[in-house]
Amino acid sequence: MSDIINQKISALFSKLVTLVVGTFLFNILTYGGNFSFWYSAFSDLGSTTTPQGEPNLISCLIFVAGFMICGMVLVRISRLFNQARQIRHHRAKSQLCLLGSIGCFIFVFPHNINNDIHMIGAAMFVAALWALGTLILIESYNQLNKEQVLLLQAVLQITVLSYAITYFADLPVKNIAQKFATFGLLIVLKISTSAKIRTVFAGFSLSTNKQK
Repeated sequence: MSDIINQKISALFSKLVTLVVGTFLFNILTYGGNFSFWYSAFSDLGSTTTPQGEPNLISCLIFVAGFMICGMVLVRISRLFNQARQIRHHRAKSQLCLLGSIGCFIFVFPHNINNDIHMIGAAMFVAALWALGTLILIESYNQLNKEQVLLLQAVLQITVLSYAITYFADLPVKNIAQKFATFGLLIVLKISTSAKIRTVFAGFSLSTNKQK
């Protein structure tokens, strides 16, 4: 486990996932209009006004604060990866986390003011976490239970890539696909970086190998 991630970094990833989910939850609760979970885009939660023109200041401020904190957490994780030379591909992981943090800081720019800037940030944030999750799962293949790793890899690739396709093709289902991609990414990131679950998986794999 120590050559892929360590306990301190694992704990920070857990906080990151909690922050993202918590931010979206409070955004929805304070949203200035009627937010449809499946049919509205998460980006609407950070806009200064709703698509119907209603003020959305509280939700916008929560969105900005939440993702600014997420960006700072990713900066901290980036530094820890950079310092932990015993961790496999520590520099690549550090750079991906730094890219994700920059994406967070850009992502907070309200999309109703400039959607291009907002989407650049979103793309950097999601792409960095997707690449990081993919890399960690590849590294985990020979260390943990292979069926579990393949399942997580399938969830990550299918949900994120499906959203990318529907978004760039501007399909009507893109906002539905966004929800699966967001939570698929967060679930995989949480599990793949969890030191506790890694120990369980490794123990299960070891037990299976002994039985064989």
